[in-house]
Amino acid sequence: MPLLIVVVPIAAMLAYILYYAKQRPQKAAERIPAASMTFGMSEWPIFRGNTALTGIAAGNLPPTLKPVWQFQTAGAIAATPTAAAGRVFISSTDGNLYAVDLKTGQKIWQFKANDALQASPLVADGVVYVGSEYGTFYAVSAAEGQLLWTFETNGKIVGSANTFVDAAQQRRILFGSYDNYLYCLNAADGALLWKHQAKSYINGTPAMIQDAAVFGACDGLVYCVPLSAPQAVRTVDMEAYIAASPAVAGNTIYAGNYEGLFAAIAFDTNQILWRFRREAAAFVSSPAVTDDRVVFGGRDNTLYCLNRTDGTMVWTFAAAAKIDSAPVVCGDKVLFGAEDGRLYIAALADGRELFAYTLGKPVSSGAAVVDNRVLVGCQDGVVYAFIAP
Repeated sequence: MPLLIVVVPIAAMLAYILYYAKQRPQKAAERIPAASMTFGMSEWPIFRGNTALTGIAAGNLPPTLKPVWQFQTAGAIAATPTAAAGRVFISSTDGNLYAVDLKTGQKIWQFKANDALQASPLVADGVVYVGSEYGTFYAVSAAEGQLLWTFETNGKIVGSANTFVDAAQQRRILFGSYDNYLYCLNAADGALLWKHQAKSYINGTPAMIQDAAVFGACDGLVYCVPLSAPQAVRTVDMEAYIAASPAVAGNTIYAGNYEGLFAAIAFDTNQILWRFRREAAAFVSSPAVTDDRVVFGGRDNTLYCLNRTDGTMVWTFAAAAKIDSAPVVCGDKVLFGAEDGRLYIAALADGRELFAYTLGKPVSSGAAVVDNRVLVGCQDGVVYAFIAP
């Protein structure tokens, strides 16, 4: 009997310890979320993420971010980084095009251009396309950084190129220049297919809608150029010069000018559907367009969110300096930079500030949101990569 009194409690204790040890991993596993938060596109091959230039990323951006790597160049970064096939492509005003690893930020190759690069690279079919301030347009192998071909214009190129595949299934490349022309090249060899002349400089990137390219110029006009019949161009007067790239969604063009006018334009009829005015607020920031909102920055230090249907103001966000950075909408949040040296996240619903990270130098680059990473360039010559904390 005394032996049983001693053995039974010990046996019970051993059974409990064995049971707990066996169950503990299961309990720990239950505390891990079934699926981690994911955000961003699988690739961000163009300035605004897609050929319509809407600045929309998949998933849901986390409310805060933490830096994971930096890549230093010798010049300011004005262009949005782009990404494809696990690589980030960076234009720097130091005159180099860089390819770095998306996960680590380690340099893979660099290509030396003949002048500063302010335009975001376009990536398509394993080729990187970018123009220089000298006016040279380059096609470079994305794998190795080797030059494939060049095309010369008579003015600097500061806007990203766009791309389409024509009826014959041939890839074409579109971009504008300060020589006032929109160019259409054969992607394979850089041969000129056609060009259309505006009345002044072309700063931004053409947006693709149906069978047409839409762009603004410093003559104050929005141009709609049919890709198969570029001579049948249509224009809409926006009153003052246009520095930002337009965005297109549905059958509507969204564009702002340098004197505080932002408008929605019906693509089929050229009719201006609504106007939004803000005195002395130059709009150099390209808009992000959701199902019901349009979001863009101004040089009056303000980010604007408008109702997409009628242009009424939904909310504003005040930064400490001008906002040229093109915002990106990811889920229920808006991501953008400002000349005050910060990267911001705001709530899409009401414009509340959720997060601000101080980079220190002005941020005019837009962000790329790709594979659970945010990429943004800064005037200090660094591209920063952020992840969820």
